[in-house]
Amino acid sequence: MDNIQSIRFSGYKSFSDDTLHEIDFTPYVTTFIGKNNCGKSSVIDIIEYVLIFENYVNNNHNIKQLDVSFLLDEEHIQSGFSKDTYGGEISGNHFSYGKNFLGKKLFCRLGITGPYGGDKHLQLNSSFFEEENTILEIGRWHTVANSYRQYLNDYSFRRINAERDIVPEEERKSNEVSFSGEGATNILRRFVNHSDYDEKLVENTLLEELNKIMSPETVFTNIRIQEIQHGNEENVWEVFLEENGKRFALSKSGSGLKTIILILINLYIIPNLKEYKGKKIIYAFEEIENNLHPALQRRIFEYIYNFALHHDTHIFLTTHSHVAINTLFCKDNTKLYHIEKSNGISTIKDVESHLDKVRILDDLDVKASDLFQTNGIIWVEGPSDRVYINHWLKLFCDSKYLEGSNYQFLYYGGKLLAHYSTNDMDNLINVLVTNRNAAIVIDSDKKSQFAKINDTKKRIKTEFKNHNLFCWITKGKEIENYLSANSINHKYRTNKPQIDQYELFPDYIKPECSSFQNSKVKFATEIVNFIDDVHADDVLDLKKQILSLYNTIERWNS
Repeated sequence: MDNIQSIRFSGYKSFSDDTLHEIDFTPYVTTFIGKNNCGKSSVIDIIEYVLIFENYVNNNHNIKQLDVSFLLDEEHIQSGFSKDTYGGEISGNHFSYGKNFLGKKLFCRLGITGPYGGDKHLQLNSSFFEEENTILEIGRWHTVANSYRQYLNDYSFRRINAERDIVPEEERKSNEVSFSGEGATNILRRFVNHSDYDEKLVENTLLEELNKIMSPETVFTNIRIQEIQHGNEENVWEVFLEENGKRFALSKSGSGLKTIILILINLYIIPNLKEYKGKKIIYAFEEIENNLHPALQRRIFEYIYNFALHHDTHIFLTTHSHVAINTLFCKDNTKLYHIEKSNGISTIKDVESHLDKVRILDDLDVKASDLFQTNGIIWVEGPSDRVYINHWLKLFCDSKYLEGSNYQFLYYGGKLLAHYSTNDMDNLINVLVTNRNAAIVIDSDKKSQFAKINDTKKRIKTEFKNHNLFCWITKGKEIENYLSANSINHKYRTNKPQIDQYELFPDYIKPECSSFQNSKVKFATEIVNFIDDVHADDVLDLKKQILSLYNTIERWNS
């Protein structure tokens, strides 16, 4: 991202005069979540005022303080501390002195000059560095601060308000699209019908990107902007989409589809206008989840994240949808803020932990058990099983899925398995209440080829199969019977044969590790460092089961 690092403000609308609220400007996607009327839109206002100066001029009397911070680089330090200047209050070369602050955050206060706010300037505030320093030559730092004005001039800002629409419109020359969607039909008309513009941006690019989001449920084959008779009034232009050979008017479609098209207009059409060329556009989209199915919400939030990442831009979102949180919270280069309002005062909280997420649910009056659970549960007998399975998933599948987000382990503890079921039974615990996506791994405990598994394991296997759930009963006696002789010999520098399918592992490993029974997790944690895919590949049905489990996890997260 660019040199802007953060924005700080106080005293705007419901935000207190006495508290400085800071918004990180470095992630690609920043999400503000909270109840309606808690102050989410006010934070977007603040970002708008930094990037659209005339809007700040019209509203600065409502803001007590508005700061923007930059990361100091050599070019801007030199604007205040010349390489050719020595002496004075600064001992030695001035530029060498200034370089001591390279990489630090310089906080500057947004201001105006002239009786009518005709010019923008940046000035130092009372604590203009992120750390306490003894600062000499304050006037020179003012020069450095104002050298950053060009950064703000190079930005542009686009916003989509929570209240928005795309409607038929009269023909006009203006390319302006308001933050509520007015002008959207007209700009599509101009790109399709005017020789100054590239119609492929609408007919190909916009349509292709729309289908990326809407498919597989909906695939549009055409987009047209045509003139229609609008009652007794003059003719107007309307956007038409074609699906399955049928054409329908966008104005008569749901607001969710209009929102997605409005987002795509901002991302792909508007940057090609002359007034935006050479500008870095910062986006803010408000409550785009309105009237979208959760599956479509996930796709649009994923789409926005990928767009920001691949186009090196910053997108701010406001939402009260748990889907946005679950989709974006764990991704790189994202930030989540919780905005709360109590006794008329709004506050901003940086969401960093699971407990912070649960607090959001409480604030939104949503039960924590409904959300923020992993996408599936792998039930295992004990914690050493977890160690082995995680390692094998990475070994055989190069798994991209994360424990704690994409899946989680729970332990049923050997004989306690008899108390679990996948059905609603008065005397048993239904594992699907914990999570409807479940898999289970069970030691067969067979001591010979002709031994039978017990009735509890038979019941669990049948129940999981009836619910089309993954159930792995080990082909050997226990999960440790899948360990290759190579891993054992490599760790203990021995020459043991491969453990037999039904052999008791404690007896097998006792000469090398007499404490195995009391330290199974410690043993597992150490031995996995010696397990490789070449030797593990042919051990019983290990690879087959791990690949099946991976496919199950993949379905949970699709």
